[in-house]
Amino acid sequence: MAVQPQHAIGIDLGGGSIKGALVAADGRMEANARCPTDVESGEYGVADRIAGLCESLRAGGGLANDDIAGIGIGVPGVTTSEGDVIIAPNLHWRRVPFKRILEERIRLQVEIDNDASVAAMGEAHLGAGRGCESLFLITLGTGIGGGLVLGGDIHHGASFAAGEIGHMCMDPDGPLCGCGKNGCLEAFTSGPAMVRYVRRRLPDAVSASLPDTESLSPEIICLAAKNGDSLARDAVARVARYLGIAIANIINVISPDVIAIGGGISAAGGVLLDPIDASAREYTLEGMFDHTRILPAELGNDAGVLGASRLVLK
Repeated sequence: MAVQPQHAIGIDLGGGSIKGALVAADGRMEANARCPTDVESGEYGVADRIAGLCESLRAGGGLANDDIAGIGIGVPGVTTSEGDVIIAPNLHWRRVPFKRILEERIRLQVEIDNDASVAAMGEAHLGAGRGCESLFLITLGTGIGGGLVLGGDIHHGASFAAGEIGHMCMDPDGPLCGCGKNGCLEAFTSGPAMVRYVRRRLPDAVSASLPDTESLSPEIICLAAKNGDSLARDAVARVARYLGIAIANIINVISPDVIAIGGGISAAGGVLLDPIDASAREYTLEGMFDHTRILPAELGNDAGVLGASRLVLK
């Protein structure tokens, strides 16, 4: 009987950089590397960079191609089961057959999926949800991402794009979202949305700690809220309320074992996560809330490469 390869390469493809890791079957990262994405070089230039990164990781680990189960890649966009990228705005890609392009350069199995779904896979197997049956990951940042893992595998749905919680409609008469529709969760709770909310109210607010400058950020707002600034606390409460309602909807529909919350804004800790938890409890159907654990994501910036490795390390 042939021995199954015990390593994979996980790739987290971003608009600014490409992160890669050589990952053992037990989830240990044995080596990692990164390089600029250079979006302007197009899909073929990006594929060349990924191929070079993979070769460097393989050779650096002293492994042959036969020792590698394959390469998993998380892409910031909508993908298909065939490995095509339907749209990836940060890469300026539309309908790119990226799996085929990359397999022409690398003599290994390649699997491609959405980056938030891949990160959810990492958290389910190796992070906040290790050992659980089902997990929903919410990532809070410039956008609001999501990924669903059921029975140990990514749940893609009929469209292969399930998990887009950022575009759950919270109010059809709400603010315009970047997707072109009104009232999406992302339009209320993303980092830029939080900053916009504070900027609109600063002229009429009594705030001793929030600067009306380009440096204003979600991190500054959350810190000010922790220190008692009233406008900052209002902004955090607004974000927490909407996120809590969205989480309650997930629990009411899916009832997962774990909802993990990650992304840059989640680093604010209890000042944001505690009111999210309270809001979710308020809006969840009685009898359901206590069966789902709402936890901070654990893997941080490694979630993408670790989750991507699980696409080929079954």
